[in-house]
Amino acid sequence: MSGDKELIALIDLIYEAALDNDLWPGVLIKLADAMGAAQVAMPSMDLRANVVATIAPRFDPDLLTSWKEYWAFRDPVLARAIGRPAGEIYTLDSLMPREEFAATPVFNELWRPAEYSLATLGANLLVEDQFTSLICFSNAPGNDSLTARQMLIFQAVLRHLTRALRINRRLWELEIKHVAATERFDAFSQGALLADAWGRVVRANAAAKAMFDKGSGIILDKGRLAAAGCPDLLQRLIASCALTTPAAGGPGGELKIPRELPMLPLVVTVTPLRSKVRLADVPWIGVGSPVAIVTVSDPDLDRRRREKNLRSRFSLTSAESRLAVEILKGDGRAAAARRRGISDSTAKTQLASIFEKTGTHRQAELIRLLLDAADAQEMEE
Repeated sequence: MSGDKELIALIDLIYEAALDNDLWPGVLIKLADAMGAAQVAMPSMDLRANVVATIAPRFDPDLLTSWKEYWAFRDPVLARAIGRPAGEIYTLDSLMPREEFAATPVFNELWRPAEYSLATLGANLLVEDQFTSLICFSNAPGNDSLTARQMLIFQAVLRHLTRALRINRRLWELEIKHVAATERFDAFSQGALLADAWGRVVRANAAAKAMFDKGSGIILDKGRLAAAGCPDLLQRLIASCALTTPAAGGPGGELKIPRELPMLPLVVTVTPLRSKVRLADVPWIGVGSPVAIVTVSDPDLDRRRREKNLRSRFSLTSAESRLAVEILKGDGRAAAARRRGISDSTAKTQLASIFEKTGTHRQAELIRLLLDAADAQEMEE
């Protein structure tokens, strides 16, 4: 690099990329040229979900696909690199002996065809919760020595790269917050989650977080949202919301997660994101664009909430409120009594008390009143 003005211009471009994701490939190329490096890449690896991604503007597309699908998890240099602290510069030689790496399949079948040499250096930009984003440079084949000038330039820009990625992440979080507000996401009384195409949770509301804490049906399986007992099904429903060509039956769907009796199954609904805001993926900061809203309804919790509301509004006893909720199902007093495990005569006595307290005289009239009360409760929440 010819002087301070060029270095300052490059640093300015790095911060512009923090505001415009499309600029990152150009930033990497300019930085590689400034350092005299032939190749440059900004890979990321999510070890929990086994998701890898990279920006590699000079990489052969076929080799890049091969790296993502196979070699990323078989590269001994990458395995050693992702354990280093963020901001620490390392070289191939500091990670493993050159001769040992030169004999590996990944060097001979990926690095060499991609025109990477043994003169390679890099640094981790983000390291947190089994996720690492890094940047690496390599000289052309045959140029197997790093220069002091290359190290100097890399040291000068590294802190700006890490800061730009933190800005990138903060802006992304604000955009996700806007999407959540558009969907009235945090106002849901039931569990609600935004998920990316891999099934990773981008955002969860308070009710969903409580379900995770209880571990009662909705779990994270290797970093991806899953239904206990049938993880693949939920992940397929989420992935269908990201398809450009709709899957058979349409995107999303519904499933039930059985629980130990007497608890009722959880009802999980997956629907494509309705928001008109479409966010680009930014895998180098550890997140994907949300493609689906996953709502989780706990019938037991909904029933308890409804019973509490009826007790409060109409001064019903606990027994009366439980019967009233069963009456709401509309199949008559006898069926409600069977579900409650009480005799028909007991149900008749309780129902008479409910009529008196609510000022109603027939079951149809009572059901309309109770449904109005339920609607009012949802408005208040």
